[in-house]
Amino acid sequence: MDIGTVQQNVAALVAQWGGQRDARLRRQALDPADFAALAEAGMTLTGVPAELGGVWQSLEASSRPVAAICRSLARIDPSMALVSTMHPTVLTAWSMAADAAAGHAAFDEQRRRVLGQARDGCWFGTVSSEPGSGGDLWATKTRAAPDGKGGWKLTGDKHMGSGSGAMAFMITYAVPEGEAEPDIFLIDMRDRAWDGSTGLTLVREWDGHGMAGTQSHAFHFEALPAERHALACGFSSLPRFMPVSSYLFASVTMGVLDAACAEAKARLAPRADRLGAYERMSWARAANAAWLAGQAFEGMARSIETGAPMPAVQHGKLAIAELAETAMHEISRAIGGSSFSRGNPFGQWGQDVRALGFLRPPWNLAWDALATATLEE
Repeated sequence: MDIGTVQQNVAALVAQWGGQRDARLRRQALDPADFAALAEAGMTLTGVPAELGGVWQSLEASSRPVAAICRSLARIDPSMALVSTMHPTVLTAWSMAADAAAGHAAFDEQRRRVLGQARDGCWFGTVSSEPGSGGDLWATKTRAAPDGKGGWKLTGDKHMGSGSGAMAFMITYAVPEGEAEPDIFLIDMRDRAWDGSTGLTLVREWDGHGMAGTQSHAFHFEALPAERHALACGFSSLPRFMPVSSYLFASVTMGVLDAACAEAKARLAPRADRLGAYERMSWARAANAAWLAGQAFEGMARSIETGAPMPAVQHGKLAIAELAETAMHEISRAIGGSSFSRGNPFGQWGQDVRALGFLRPPWNLAWDALATATLEE
C-alpha cells in the first residue's frame, strides 16, 4: 500500500461518515470502530517508513499528503482527526531516526519492533503534559526508576492523554533516576486497567468544551511499567517532532475551517441579496481570515519541503490558530444568534479551534520560542 492508496481509502470513509457530521460533533467520546476502520484503510502506516512496510518516505515528501488526510477527517470529526495526527507525530522518535540505528543494535531492534506494531495496525498516542507545567516538557516531574529487569517504573501525574482508551501505546516523558533531563518512555496500554491495579489510575475523564470527543484523560502513574527509548535521546528528539506536530495539528484546524466556511456559505449564499451590510462585512472578514490561514498552511508545507521548517512552521501554526478564531467569530456574526444553538455546528467548531490553539507547543511556549528565533535571525 502507498500513500495514494491510503488517501483513497480514507476518502471513502470520509464519504461514508459525512452524513454523521453533526452527530459526531456532539460526541463526548471516541468510537473504537472508527480507528479499526482507519487502520484497515492504512492510516497507521503513515507513521511507518516505507522500508519497514509503511508509507512514510521523509519529512519533506510525506508531510503534505499525511496532512491532507488529517484535514479531510477534521471536516467531519475534528476529535477523531486530532487523535489520528498523534500517531505519525509520536512515531517520529523511531521513524525518522534510521541514521541513528547504524551500529546500535538495541535501538535497531526496538525501532523495528515498535514500527512493526504500527504497521500491523496498532495506534500510538501521547500522554506527556503535566498539571501545572504549562505544557513545558522540560518541567516534567514524573520520575522513572529501573525495575531491575531491563525495564522502568514511572511515578507521577499526567493529563491531556488524547486518545486514551483508543491507543494501543502511549509515549510520555519522565526523568530517569540519577539523571537531570527527561527522556522518552513507551507505555503499553493494551488491556491495562485504569483502577491503579497495574500502576495506572484514571484521575479525571476529559470534559473539554473544545475537542470534546478526544478522551484526553488525566492519569496518575504509580510504578507504571514502561520501556525507555533505546537511544536515551530525550529532548534531542524534539526538533524532529516539532515540524511534524505543528503542521499536522494545523491541518486539523484547517479542516474545521473548511467545514465551517462551507456550511456558512451554504446558508448565506441563498439570501445574499438580502444580507445587510454588517452580515456581508462579517462574512467577508471570515472568508479573508480563512484565506490567509490557507496561505499560512501552504507556507508551512513549502518550508518543510525545502528543508527549512523552523521557524516558518511556528509562524504558520500561530497564525492559523489566531485566524481560525477570527474566522469563527465573524461567521457567528454573519449567521446570527442561531449560530450559538447546540443544534448548529458553529459553536462546537468555535470551541474546537480555540482548543487547537493550545496544542504543542502551547501558546506561551510557542510565542516565547518564536520571539527567541526571530530575534536571533
